[in-house]
Amino acid sequence: MIPLISSIVMAISRRSLLGAGAVAPLAATAGALALPTPAVAAPEDYHLNKRLTANVRGNRASYAATVEALAAVLGTVSIDAVLADANRHGSRIDTAEGRNIAEQYAFGFHWEVPGDQLVPGWRPQGVSTTYDSLGAPVGTVMVSWYDLGGRVNQGMRLSLVDWSTARPKYRHVLMVEPYRTSGGFPTFAPIRRHAGGIAWYGNTLYVADTYAGLRVFDLTRILRVRDDRPNVVGLIEDGNGDAGDYYGYDYKYVLPQIAAYDNTGLRFRYSAVSVDRTSSPHTMLAGEYVPNERTRPKVLRLPLTELSNAPNKLVGADVRTITRRRGGRTVGQRSIQGAVSVSDTYYLSVSAGNARGTLYSWTPGATSPTRRSTLSVGPEDLSYDRTENVIWTCGEYESFRYVYAVDPAPAG
Repeated sequence: MIPLISSIVMAISRRSLLGAGAVAPLAATAGALALPTPAVAAPEDYHLNKRLTANVRGNRASYAATVEALAAVLGTVSIDAVLADANRHGSRIDTAEGRNIAEQYAFGFHWEVPGDQLVPGWRPQGVSTTYDSLGAPVGTVMVSWYDLGGRVNQGMRLSLVDWSTARPKYRHVLMVEPYRTSGGFPTFAPIRRHAGGIAWYGNTLYVADTYAGLRVFDLTRILRVRDDRPNVVGLIEDGNGDAGDYYGYDYKYVLPQIAAYDNTGLRFRYSAVSVDRTSSPHTMLAGEYVPNERTRPKVLRLPLTELSNAPNKLVGADVRTITRRRGGRTVGQRSIQGAVSVSDTYYLSVSAGNARGTLYSWTPGATSPTRRSTLSVGPEDLSYDRTENVIWTCGEYESFRYVYAVDPAPAG
């Protein structure tokens, strides 16, 4: 059992406000001038353009060609191979303790103690599972983290967790952006961005990148590198005009980015992303975080296909505004950290600073979400597993850093 350390001061990052929506221009009518009215955004106004080239240090090398060149030198390893080489263990949380974490607790685990469960420099954010990827029972859980920025900012990493064992084992993989050196050699750099929610579909991993859009990774292209120089990343050339060795700080495996979907439509804060296998065809849901009630956050539905068939542009198929009622007026539901849809119902994880979070459900047209369960302090992304009818989430703050599933049935 992990004690709750009440003395920990959690530095909750302040997040910028969502910009105000555009308004329609003045329009002339017969005999009168119409007053300006708010423009109603159509789903297709939210879109992302696919980018296949890097943008690192002015380098515009092809992602695909650079990754293939790296793979030719380093070779690729599978998810199963990484899990077989897991170097850390978490611990399952029994039901009695779990009910102190969340009313509707089903099952879950915490990270290795005192390491990842209490490490101050990294924050877990996104969660996705085998069900998202294949529609199969959960054997593997993935969690994204971002580095808060210490002496060496390592950027973003992905934890691969073997959930099928009695004592979950896992390994961290560094997420990197490939590019070419001035000498033309393939290399990679850390991605020093806020890794948000993640959606694992097939062999593709989508990572939310706040206002930028989505970063895309091919999980069949995990690379093995040297891990004996903890302050070094990428290629260290040998000085004789030949390529040298590749490093990933103290990570044995790196996952290179292979594409990006850049937000070129209306302003949207990509905080949470999830897979919806209950829709036909399958879709991706993106949700916004806003810190106050003056802005009404939205959930955006995007088409979801295997990367090999991905379109040049992801165009919104649906957009919904999430609201709640206060004092007879409709206001925005603030602090949404995760969003997932199951048929016609949306589930939301809502944080509350240093207090415990809450799981809500919401249906389009309703002005108030329905409370479903308490959650741990600092709940983040959501992922639905239909095989167990549970919703997975993870906590980001030290000591409250659990990865667990809850029953979405109403509490009480």
